Amino acid sequence: MKDIKRGNQRFYIGENETDTQAEITWVPSGHNVIIVDHTHVAEDLRGQGISQLLVDKVADMAREEGLSIIPTCPVAKKIMESSEKYSSLLEGYGGSY
Repeated sequence: MKDIKRGNQRFYIGENETDTQAEITWVPSGHNVIIVDHTHVAEDLRGQGISQLLVDKVADMAREEGLSIIPTCPVAKKIMESSEKYSSLLEGYGGSY
């Protein structure tokens, strides 16, 4: 499995932040809230669960830093709303964005 690295408001797989094979990005939104706004996985990496791993990295970071998440990216939203393991991160938003 390729290493997932942390960059500036992103986790990514690739040589550097500007040359990624996969990434998930977020932006701060108010006090202790981030908006996960983009997920991308290159075609040759698809079907390997990379999107799930990227969402897990953001979720772990959010738990460690006491953040809540609003997933506006369709991929992240689907993953997060389909599993109870993310429910505490989505509290207060009722699953509707």
